[in-house]
Formats: sequence, C-alpha cells, structure tokens
Amino acid sequence: MAQEKSIEVKVGILILVSLGILAAFVLVMGGLSFEKTYTVYVDFDNPGGLQSGAPVRVAGVKCGKVSELSFMGGKVDPKTNRRTLVRAKVSIEQRVKESIHDDADFYVTTQGVLGEQFLAIDPGSPQKPVLAENTIVKGIDPPRLDLFLAKAYELLDTTINGIRNNRELISDIATNTAGLLKGLNTVLTDNRERINRIVENLEALSVEANTLTKHARTNYVDNPKIARTIDNIDKLTAELQKDSGPMIKDAREAVANLNRASKVIGGEEEQAKLKKTIDDVAQLAARANATAADAQSIVSHIKKGNGTVGALVMDEAIYDDVQEMVRDLKHNPWKFLWRE
Repeated sequence: MAQEKSIEVKVGILILVSLGILAAFVLVMGGLSFEKTYTVYVDFDNPGGLQSGAPVRVAGVKCGKVSELSFMGGKVDPKTNRRTLVRAKVSIEQRVKESIHDDADFYVTTQGVLGEQFLAIDPGSPQKPVLAENTIVKGIDPPRLDLFLAKAYELLDTTINGIRNNRELISDIATNTAGLLKGLNTVLTDNRERINRIVENLEALSVEANTLTKHARTNYVDNPKIARTIDNIDKLTAELQKDSGPMIKDAREAVANLNRASKVIGGEEEQAKLKKTIDDVAQLAARANATAADAQSIVSHIKKGNGTVGALVMDEAIYDDVQEMVRDLKHNPWKFLWRE
C-alpha cells in the first residue's frame, strides 16, 4: 500500500514538473516579458499584415509588442488634425526609452521575404528630445505588394487582350515598318556617294564661313585704321557739341535779359523794338539749334560712310588715293597748269 502511494506521489510530481516546463516554454515562446513598458500610438493608412501581438524591434532587438490595432474610420483626429484609418497601440520597454527620439521612424517590415511582419523603430537623431509617453506619431506604411501584383496582372491582361484583338493591325504595322526600313536602306545605299558629297560640301562651307568670319573681323573689327577714323569722328562730334552749348546758353541769357528789360521800358514803341529784337534772338537760337542738329546729322552720315566726305573718311582706299594724289601734286605742281 505504501509502495502504491509512493508511485502516485512520483507521478504527481512528474506531472507538476511537466506542467511547469510547459508553462515556461509557452511564456518563452510567447515573448512574455516582465520589463516595465510605456505606451506610444502609431497611425497608419494601411499597416499591411501587422497583427496585434506582433513584436516591436529597435535596431533589430525586440523591445516590446503591438498591444492593439484600432480602426479609426478615416475621421480627422482632433489631437493630430489629420485623417487616420488605423491606430496601433504599442508597448515599449522602459529600458529603450532614452534611445527613441521625436524624429524616430516607425515602419512595418518582415523577417525575410515571407517572414512574420513586425513594427521596426529607427531611433532618430540624438540631438532631438526623447519621445514622450502616449505620443501619437505617424507611421510609414509598408509597400503594397498585393496591390502592385493585382494592378500588374490587370495591366498584363489588358495588354494581352489588346494584342489578341488587334493581331491583324499589329501585323500590318510590323510589315509596313519593315518595308519602310527596307526602302530607307535602299535609298541610303543607292545615294551613298551623293550623301557623302553633301557632307563634304557642308564641311567645306563650314570652313569657308570660319575663314570669312576671321577675315571680316581682321579687316573691319580689329583694323586700327577704322578705330582711328571712328576716334576722329568722335572728337569732331565732341567739339561741335562743345561749341554749340555756349552759343545756346548765351542766346538764352540774352533772351532773359531782354525779357527783364522789356518789363522796365514802358513805351509801346520801345516794347515793339524789344519784341522784334527778342524774336530775332529766338530765331538766332533756333538756327543755332538747327545748325547743331545738322552738324550731328552730318557726323552721323560720315560715320555711316554716306556721301563724299563719309566715303573719304570711312573708305580707306579713297583716303589712300587722295593722300597719294596730294603727295603727287606736291612733287609735280606743274600738273595744275598742264595736262598730258
């Protein structure tokens, strides 16, 4: 009898030990932790396959879990002033709290290609303050591979149907394109020499254009004779303006003096004489202005090379001929009186 009781006690002890081992295994596999935690809320438009109880990892180390997933209905949250569809309640261990900052990124990823989805946290910049408890942050939605595959399948199906329904049209386009390419190849082959001549002519034309531009610059831009001629014309214009300025000023002063004198003289005969004098002075001033304008016009015509003087000043060949004629007359003055 005592032996039977001993066996029952041993069996009971074995069962209790087995239950303890099973409970410990369940706790370990379930990721149960006795660390103190704090709560953070993460908003998503679509968290993908993230489920309640999914692990939370910081730098790859598990430090919490997703406690709850709540559907917010897409309404504007007055706390964040943004439209929220899904809000995840995340429990994070206190031991990593100092490592998570305000600019931390919360995103959903997987362990491998087909592994379990979990919430990953990028801690952020150490210069930012630590993320406070019960803060609501915006998470980064995972890529929608299912949506991508669905749209790709739809696009592929539409493409296949389009090709199938327009098979004859596509065949005609391919045939016409092949014929066009063949004709173009024939034209290029038959006119190869002509095309080569055109290319050579274009190259020669380019060389001639460069030479012409260089020659024109040498003769008409960088030529010191033209520069001296323009300087002389500028000096002449400046002297004309210098002479006409004081003349106009004197005429204006004379008119002003005459106006003052006319106010002093009271006789009608004297006023008539003064008025006539003023009119004469005004005409003189107008003629001076016209003379200055004509001088400027003459200088402008000379600069453009118009007329005899303009051609003489601007055309170097005529200038050289005149200079040669004067030199010849100096050495042979008898040519004024006698012509062969």
